[in-house]
Amino acid sequence: MRHRVFRFGLILLILFLPSVIFAAGGQEAPEITGTVSVEMWHAMSGERIQLIEGIVESFMKQNPNINVVVQYTGSYNDTLNKTTAAFRAGNPPHVFHLYEIGTLGMANSGMVTPIGDLTRWEEIDWDAFFSPVSNYYTISGKHYSMPFNSSTPLLYYNKSFFKQAGLPDKAPATFDAVIEVGKKLKGSGLDLKAPITWNLNCWYFEQFHCIMDAPLVNNDNGRTGTFPTKALFNQEAGQTIAEWWTGMERDGIFLDVGPGWSNHRAAFGSGEVAMVMSSTSDVNKLTNLLDEKGWEMGTGFMPRPVGAKGGVTIGGGTLWISSGHPDAELYAALKLVKYISEDDAQKKWHKGTGYFPVRKTAMKALEKEGWFRENPNFLVAFNQLLESPYTYNTAGALIGVFPELRKLVETGIQRVYAGEKTVKETLDEAGAKSDEAMKEWNELNQ
Repeated sequence: MRHRVFRFGLILLILFLPSVIFAAGGQEAPEITGTVSVEMWHAMSGERIQLIEGIVESFMKQNPNINVVVQYTGSYNDTLNKTTAAFRAGNPPHVFHLYEIGTLGMANSGMVTPIGDLTRWEEIDWDAFFSPVSNYYTISGKHYSMPFNSSTPLLYYNKSFFKQAGLPDKAPATFDAVIEVGKKLKGSGLDLKAPITWNLNCWYFEQFHCIMDAPLVNNDNGRTGTFPTKALFNQEAGQTIAEWWTGMERDGIFLDVGPGWSNHRAAFGSGEVAMVMSSTSDVNKLTNLLDEKGWEMGTGFMPRPVGAKGGVTIGGGTLWISSGHPDAELYAALKLVKYISEDDAQKKWHKGTGYFPVRKTAMKALEKEGWFRENPNFLVAFNQLLESPYTYNTAGALIGVFPELRKLVETGIQRVYAGEKTVKETLDEAGAKSDEAMKEWNELNQ
């Protein structure tokens, strides 16, 4: 069966309440009497903690009989591990936050109640969402989680440095152009460690596959037929990407800053590099860093090989509802995640971060306000996404062992940096190990 979802230990609670309210979803929704408490765990740090808390506070003002205890629980991996442990102990949070690459694993975990199952109580207009966002989190026609923070990578550049180097005021659009601009920056007299950087994260490798309309794995990127069984990222597209990436590092055009999400931002903000690739969620942060130095920032689409006809897929995370809670609490959790996805909350989130709103209606409202006229760098992410064609490859891969696959690719890139392996050797090795991991996972989830 295609992506069959197992519900180990799932208890279906059918509550025959003395009074009910009728919801637009077609079935009678549980009545929320007294005060219902909902626990929400999320993975957004720094100033984003206050943003989320403010959005939740607004929700509670509109829903005074729902009390939400919201907690930052560390990175996506930390939040996943804590949620899994809490589920096994019998006390999971009602709502938890997970990265996009956890979608297939979570859908098959037995830990969650799919959003699509809860819309029997209250409808959600999925057509109002940007289709690349809602499509990613849909398996076999069912929506599993609620889109929240969506992003794509952008190429950021220091306009002031480009001007000093005699370069046009635009981001290089192709792989070859990045190298050409990089060479000009190196010879310009600017005090750079290297012209460009980004953090060591497989996300970029995946996005370049989307841009080349190439799959990471078989079975239409894991979206048709059975679970994916074979890695394809070691084929021509993957080799082109990795040769370009590691070749720039070898030639001093690319600065290796390691993993994590701080060093590449710091290198760009301090003027060690003139270009950085990072998430759209960094628009505010990077703008402010350059403003402090009196520099102006520009943004552009991710560069691509000449002739590539694909586009980007979304990254970021969604909100999941765990299983096993009473219906009234599940309904309260549904109302919470639905509120967080709606226009007012999404506009606040976008303006405070750079993550783009997940709804088309929120974008239209921002356009009407003149937000994008005053903040054009925020619009680039939208345009990059909306200009991306929809294919199985640009939809993003569904892989049960996605985190493991990422680590294998990242380790391989490091080995190429160190001169220990060629690109082909390291990708073939990562592919073979990914195949083994997928086989084991698939056998457990047949």
